[in-house]
Amino acid sequence: MPKIEERFDLEDLVITVYAALDDALAEAGITARKGKLLARPGPPPEVDDREVLCLAVLQELLGFESDHGFYTWFEANALMRRLFPRRLSRPNWADRRALLTPLLQRLSQAFCALDGEEAPPFSSSTPIRSTSAARSGPEASSASAALPNGAIVRP
Repeated sequence: MPKIEERFDLEDLVITVYAALDDALAEAGITARKGKLLARPGPPPEVDDREVLCLAVLQELLGFESDHGFYTWFEANALMRRLFPRRLSRPNWADRRALLTPLLQRLSQAFCALDGEEAPPFSSSTPIRSTSAARSGPEASSASAALPNGAIVRP
C-alpha cells in the first residue's frame, strides 16, 4: 500500500469545507437569515453562523479536542485570521459552536445524500468539551506545529 502524504494546503481545506457546508445546507433546505441558521432573538451576529459551522468542522477534522485548543491555534495562525477576519471571543466561540452542534449533526445526513454514502465524512460524535476553560496542549502553541491528529499543515 502506498504511503499517504499527510501534508495538505490549509487554505484549500478551509475553502472545500465551506463549500461543502454550503451544499449540505442547500440539500437540507436550510438558509441563513441575517447571518443566522437557527432562529433566535437579537440582532444579526457579527460572525455568520456559516463561518462558525465551518470552523467547527475544521476543529473536528483537524483533531482538536477542546474549544480552547482550537481557538488558541486559530488565533496564532495568520492564514486563518486572514480567511476569517471577524472573530468571536474564546467564550463566545465555545457558546456558538455548542449552539450549532445539533445543526451540524443534522447536516451529516445532508453530506451523505450529496455524496451517495451511508456514513458522513465526519460524525460530530467526537466529544469536544465546550468549556472555554479547557487547557490547550503544546501542539496548539504554534501556528505551524503539527495538528493533534498528526497531520502537518502548510501555511
